[in-house]
Amino acid sequence: MQGEFRVFDADSHFMEPADLWSAHIDPALRSRAPVGDDDRGGLTVDGRRFPTVRWRRMQALNDTSRHDYAPYEERGWDPEAYLLAMEDQGIDRMALYPSRGLMQVAPWGLDPELAAAVVRAYNDWAADFVAKAEGRLIGIGQLDLRDVDAACDEARRAVDELGFRGLFVLPEPPLPGVTLERAYYDRLWSTLEELNVPIALHNVAGTGLGQIGADRYGDWAVARIAFAFPLEAQVALFSFLLGGICERHPSLRVVVLESGAGWLPFWLWWLDELGERYAGVDLPALSLRPSEYFARQCFVSAEMEEPTLPAVIDAFGVDVVVTASDFPHPEGTFPNGVAEFAARPDLSDDAKRRILWDNPCRLYGMGAD
Repeated sequence: MQGEFRVFDADSHFMEPADLWSAHIDPALRSRAPVGDDDRGGLTVDGRRFPTVRWRRMQALNDTSRHDYAPYEERGWDPEAYLLAMEDQGIDRMALYPSRGLMQVAPWGLDPELAAAVVRAYNDWAADFVAKAEGRLIGIGQLDLRDVDAACDEARRAVDELGFRGLFVLPEPPLPGVTLERAYYDRLWSTLEELNVPIALHNVAGTGLGQIGADRYGDWAVARIAFAFPLEAQVALFSFLLGGICERHPSLRVVVLESGAGWLPFWLWWLDELGERYAGVDLPALSLRPSEYFARQCFVSAEMEEPTLPAVIDAFGVDVVVTASDFPHPEGTFPNGVAEFAARPDLSDDAKRRILWDNPCRLYGMGAD
């Protein structure tokens, strides 16, 4: 609890051990399994290394006393460490995504068989982890999109056998030119509708996927974060809203994570404009405006301190908004972000209650009790 508000953190992160993948992957592929750096600073996938600044930056922030992760680090980031962190922040439930594991099947050219085995290994480990946390940690599984039949099979296993409440993909499709609205992926969206779980779009800087800005800024991590997170989310939403995914799959829930929300009013207005201009010319048949599809079945995770959040609520209503602490990433809000959100003077208590609890419960298909 945070004061009078129950809190469901819609997007925080594991700190995966370096040997996660080798310990859980199909033994026949163990020699090619991802390997994490000892300092949690990167990941090597099938011989290709993908560095990240997160852990080094986190340590620097610790040195300036902005974040104190020592109690959780001492426990090795085990389930009890997360329960302690939740108590420290006033969080009741926390949905967990990977950290460097966001890169685990990102690179173009990755062998589809290996990619499928990597997500199975990660999902097995994540399910074991959250099972030790009294139902307060919520597992969100990963899917690889290179082989849509394998993705459908893994979605069913992840929900029916592992108990996951959602599945995520990167917003950049791993097959160049095969964007998310293509008919190739329709059977997956149908499967998620049948399973009644959302698809989450969660990005990571430096994926090797030809992200927006990579051609100009290379490996400059801040540039990747500045561009890739909100802009790749907008590109993916184009596929769901104007590309016809939401039209063909009206029961599919979609959430955009860690990309802010302030850009949403302009983007949906612009997609509505394009929908009117190009209807019947360069777009599939749509029965609703893009903004109406979004209001019907989509969510966006706003930053807790985001000043433009009231404008998003004014434009689309409060029911499309969730929020997250992004624990334990250095750009997150630990330790005071949840308390500061609960005290915001520009949001009503009803809006806070729905954003902090009701909406994420509905997103992840969980009861509010």
